[in-house]
Amino acid sequence: MKRDLKFERFYPHPPERVWKALTDPDALAAWYMANDFKPEVGHKFTFHTDTGHGFDGVLYCEVILVDAPHELVYSFIGGFMKRKTTVRWLLTAQEGGTLLRLEHTGFTGLTDAAVSFIIGSGWGRFLAQLPSLLDRL
Repeated sequence: MKRDLKFERFYPHPPERVWKALTDPDALAAWYMANDFKPEVGHKFTFHTDTGHGFDGVLYCEVILVDAPHELVYSFIGGFMKRKTTVRWLLTAQEGGTLLRLEHTGFTGLTDAAVSFIIGSGWGRFLAQLPSLLDRL
């Protein structure tokens, strides 16, 4: 079983501002999670969130690709995920703003597919919080 997550959102802000929200550690923490992110290929970093039953609240990642301000890719694993997954952010300039596409792939097997439902609802909530930060950047 395989299940990939894909989201698209249009934000009335330039790609450089959206890029900052995705790559500046303080901005990223304001709408997503506490982190020690650096937009450098090979950088290993973590996201920190609330703990839960069987989850220590730490997600482990590594930057795979940085093409500012167009594309950012990193690996993502933690909690009940059995394999590394991949998070890919694509930013496309459009008239009046930026089309942001998020692809979170690599959920295979029954357990990972089930986890993807939880992560998918989380991405939806986080993406809804992004506009208020973009207005302040």
